[in-house]
Amino acid sequence: MRKQLPLAILLSFVMTNAISLLESTQQERQRCDEDTVFTTKTKCGACSVNYKIRCPEGYSKMTKGSGKRGCRYQYETHSLTLSFNGCQHTCMRTLKQPQCCSGYWGQDCLECPGGPLSPCSNRGHCFQGIWGNGTCTCQKAFAGTACEKCAEDNVFGPNCTSVCSCIHGTCNNGLTGDGQCMCMSGYKGLHCDQPIPECEALQCPENSRCSVSSVDKSQLECKCLPNYEGDGKQCKPINPCSKMVCDPHADCLYLGPNHHNCTCQYGYEGDGQVCVPINPCQKNFGNCPISSTVCKYEGPGKSHCECQEHFRNFVPGRGCSMKDICATNNPCHENAVCTMTAPGQTLCKCQKGYAGDGFVCYGNIIDQIREMNNEPGGYWQGNLISAIELFGG
Repeated sequence: MRKQLPLAILLSFVMTNAISLLESTQQERQRCDEDTVFTTKTKCGACSVNYKIRCPEGYSKMTKGSGKRGCRYQYETHSLTLSFNGCQHTCMRTLKQPQCCSGYWGQDCLECPGGPLSPCSNRGHCFQGIWGNGTCTCQKAFAGTACEKCAEDNVFGPNCTSVCSCIHGTCNNGLTGDGQCMCMSGYKGLHCDQPIPECEALQCPENSRCSVSSVDKSQLECKCLPNYEGDGKQCKPINPCSKMVCDPHADCLYLGPNHHNCTCQYGYEGDGQVCVPINPCQKNFGNCPISSTVCKYEGPGKSHCECQEHFRNFVPGRGCSMKDICATNNPCHENAVCTMTAPGQTLCKCQKGYAGDGFVCYGNIIDQIREMNNEPGGYWQGNLISAIELFGG
């Protein structure tokens, strides 16, 4: 027994990872994300110190060294403003723009009714894509959640264009129907329009009808009425619910001979013939505050809220609080003031008496030379001692 327990745990681990891998692969098949490139430039500054400048969070430098020359920056003194030639860096970031593959819809890229290979049964248009809601707009002759049936009851054929012509009978209608008539008792003919006087003597039992024999056209026999089944002598009501006539995710309710009602189960919606998963995130963002959270689809009728990037500490109904990068990972210079301007974005401003772009701040030229000379691993480390002595530092 002790030997079997580790084996059971190992099998459970393997199955869990296999299912996770399958779900991940399925998700990849449904998504067709597109790469979008964004570029920006850093603030213009002194070329001598511009190699220190960092790109905004998430961006990478495309220029080397001090960056590209040609911009101008200003230096303010107590009495005047000076303008100098400077350098700036070009920064780039590639973001994946979420997109669904053809035949899928919504933020979680769910299948269109009818499936991704034949959305809306190829008889209509699915409102697909990342901003779609998965509903089908059927062509004129068709109806249903997936355009899976004829819009009218008295038509038949794959195009729902042939009209039934049964006078005293029931038509084999619908997409798979051939238009044949099942005549009522006492009638015969292609259109069930020819009376049969001899039927009175046959005295067919309840739920059956008098009809021309299927074996010998010169004889009459009792056949079960439409919506009943049997040998004509004994006929019982047809129960469609015993034949899986509804969607696998629907419940079938028997309403009488050959009549039923299909109702989609909890977490699904549709006409019962076709049921599609309900994604709560598609309606009012799953009641997740859009300013700080995202809605995550868990399965039919289920979702939960998660904090957006740069947010934390989710509180139901209120959302998440913004992370204070200035407190946890201050990107600014030690002589600068850090201010949060937006989620994940900071503003660095040199303190009074200092100049720079906030990432690099210096009070005067001797402070800057001393800092460059002492920077560990810096380009000028130990090489500016003479300059410091020249300026009296």
